[in-house]
Amino acid sequence: MNTKPRHSPFRHLLLPLALAACGQTVLAGDVRLFTEPPSADEMGKLLFPDKTERRPKTRSLTFNAAPSAQPAEQAKESVAIALPIQFDFNSAKLREEAKPFLDEIGRMLTMDQFQRERLIIEGHTDASGSDSYNEWLSQQRAKAVKEYLYSRFSVEPERLQIVGRGEHTPLPDKDPFDPLNRRVELHRVD
Repeated sequence: MNTKPRHSPFRHLLLPLALAACGQTVLAGDVRLFTEPPSADEMGKLLFPDKTERRPKTRSLTFNAAPSAQPAEQAKESVAIALPIQFDFNSAKLREEAKPFLDEIGRMLTMDQFQRERLIIEGHTDASGSDSYNEWLSQQRAKAVKEYLYSRFSVEPERLQIVGRGEHTPLPDKDPFDPLNRRVELHRVD
């Protein structure tokens, strides 16, 4: 017997209101949740901090920074980015509101310094619905993001791995049914 509460088919409309109440960004552990589309440059700095540091150059000389006391493996770590990618209710069809977010991801992945970088696209749901359905739906939603980036920006499919997490990884300190859990996360592939 399913003991999960039933929700209105219009519950997806609550996400923009919930996000607006939170401010522009929310840092949840090592995941940064954006409510407005971050710029391609901003996402690149968060996901690939080692690719965004610039060293001054001259015509034939490169000045390297002094050796660090930190071992290389302790260099800046990236954070995951959570975006409120919107889909039609109970489907993997992208909504128009999602496209500004996706366009910035596509721009980032086509920037010179990130053209070889790879991402994991994780789809997440809230706890409404069955576990197996939510895993399937989150996988389909991650796939829709991958297909959009390929068709609109020609991002090679092998650079984008998709994972469906379903309802199993809610944001820290959030109710599993919270609409903020309906999201897509981006993680760098090392």
